[in-house]
Amino acid sequence: MKVIGVIVNKNRDIALKYTSILANNIAEMGAKVLLLRGIPEELSLNESSSLNSFVELSNEKEIIDNAEIVISLGGDGSFLKVARMAYEKDLPILGINLGSLGFLTEIEKDDIKSAVSNLLNGNYIVEKRMMLDGSIIRDGKVIAKDTALNDIVISRGALSKILHLRAYLNDEFVDMFPGDGLIVSSPTGSTAYSLSAGGPIVEPNINLIIMSPICPHILYSRSIVTADDRIVKVVVDEDFAHEAMVTVDGQEGYEIKGGDIIIIEKSKYKTNLVRINPLNFFDVLRMKIYFRGECVKRNEIQ
Repeated sequence: MKVIGVIVNKNRDIALKYTSILANNIAEMGAKVLLLRGIPEELSLNESSSLNSFVELSNEKEIIDNAEIVISLGGDGSFLKVARMAYEKDLPILGINLGSLGFLTEIEKDDIKSAVSNLLNGNYIVEKRMMLDGSIIRDGKVIAKDTALNDIVISRGALSKILHLRAYLNDEFVDMFPGDGLIVSSPTGSTAYSLSAGGPIVEPNINLIIMSPICPHILYSRSIVTADDRIVKVVVDEDFAHEAMVTVDGQEGYEIKGGDIIIIEKSKYKTNLVRINPLNFFDVLRMKIYFRGECVKRNEIQ
């Protein structure tokens, strides 16, 4: 019997409408559903869905630890949250899109039933996505470590003070980046924050590292693309006396200060992305970006 963990962003799924559809379909096909404690009582269950199919656990970590596959309901942010919990377990993740864009969440709301059928019948592939490890070093000691699927961002704090960052590849000096900061992204992250900062679009199955400056205070500054075996080192200018941050996948933030060193490199871990009837990457790109543009136009007209 398959054991499917379900992690839902309740802010995206009002009254747990789509979680109910998902849970009913999984239960009706004879699989176990792992949910946070209290959620089964909030679901609208079909008569054919046995309560014995549902297992309530006290936290999301327990769901990750006991599932064979985990499903994320929400937007890309929800998927990233699940990915950050699941990568060490090498656990496949399927994303159901309840957000506005959904590069990582492949399944749309109307396709839940067919997605569950394909998932439980083994009609899917697992796409392995490169991740990045980041370390913050202060006075020669590692004070924080984290792993990202999309990106690791070094940025200034609340005050509008230019942040000066020195970037190195394998200890060879690349350039000084004065501005709002620097995005170091994976190929998966090339369509996230890096894209809005003018970075290149990269096919997600190509392993490389992208460095994109944020609002650079210099005319010739451009994104840099490098091999995935390079080690990126970013040094915060020693004279920088204001608040700055390292943000990992937009999920976790670490305060940094002048003189701190941020080391970023390809991780030994990968995120296992479940793909059901996968579309061409460029078809998805056109569809998602066009959809967002059309939404913006409609809002302007209204």
